[in-house]
Amino acid sequence: MRLLPVLSLALAGCGPAPEAGAPAHDDIFSAAGPSELIVLTARGELVSADFEPERVLGPDVSLSLHDRDDGRAGRAIRGIAFGRTVSVTADDQGATGVVGAAPLALSVTRADTGLRARGLVAGDLSDYRLDERQLTGVIGRCSYELTRVGRVYEGSRRCGDQPHRVTVLLPRALPSWSDAARAATLALLLGM
Repeated sequence: MRLLPVLSLALAGCGPAPEAGAPAHDDIFSAAGPSELIVLTARGELVSADFEPERVLGPDVSLSLHDRDDGRAGRAIRGIAFGRTVSVTADDQGATGVVGAAPLALSVTRADTGLRARGLVAGDLSDYRLDERQLTGVIGRCSYELTRVGRVYEGSRRCGDQPHRVTVLLPRALPSWSDAARAATLALLLGM
């Protein structure tokens, strides 16, 4: 996943002290709107995107939600995420398509408290759960062990290297996004 560097941030006691004028951890999350996704690591890496009723926009992502071209039920997700072209369809059972040249194929189910997605994200095996208390499992090339604290999920993330602290703010549910479209889009943003 290509991440945008943020000025030096001290998170959970890790890293150097913030420079004068650098955004503070709490300031970033308190300024976030209800439809914003933010991922901020202890290393000072930042991913942000704004979920709108029919699209997701951010510095490294531009995705839009459309009716399917073939007239069948479900929605199509098209655009660019982290320099890769995205062409995915989402229906009641899950999401399938391509991310760059790699497959995305997720089976999405709703449990009592949240979502479970299993399959492939950009060719990597994935199995993750998201509910009101936690975000856990493998998403693409990253694994997450996060617990909800207030409006954010906090904990550990590993993306092929040593685990590090991460804070994730997820957008509130949007009525026009199905479970499968939401799960696939989150997988694109959190697992690449």
